[in-house]
Amino acid sequence: MKKTGQRQPKATRAALPRPLPEDAESYSQFVVRDTDTLQTALLAIDINMHRSVVVTNAENVVVGVLSDGDARKSLLDGRLLSTPVHRIMNADFIAVGPQETDKAKDLLTQGHIFVIPVIDSDGKIIGVKTTT
Repeated sequence: MKKTGQRQPKATRAALPRPLPEDAESYSQFVVRDTDTLQTALLAIDINMHRSVVVTNAENVVVGVLSDGDARKSLLDGRLLSTPVHRIMNADFIAVGPQETDKAKDLLTQGHIFVIPVIDSDGKIIGVKTTT
């Protein structure tokens, strides 16, 4: 079997059900709830292959982001895979409005940021900008 250089995730998005808006299929693999576990967040990161997830509350308001680095640090600090994401997420995040997608592209090309949530005027997620 020839390797293609692209890693295929072992899990599927079906393992991460989310009550997101109906038009969210294009970005659902980038979103976890603040009450989800670290294990669920790591699964989503593995599926989306962009090193990060956006964290929302029950009303789909973006409340933070979680990177694979944040997740690894929390495990090294003794957190369990059952730890709720809200305890380890980064609440100091960058988001853009729907009219600011060029700004998101600029930020993504600077490195160290792999996922930027696109939010409406109420802070609810309406999309995600990524490095690809």
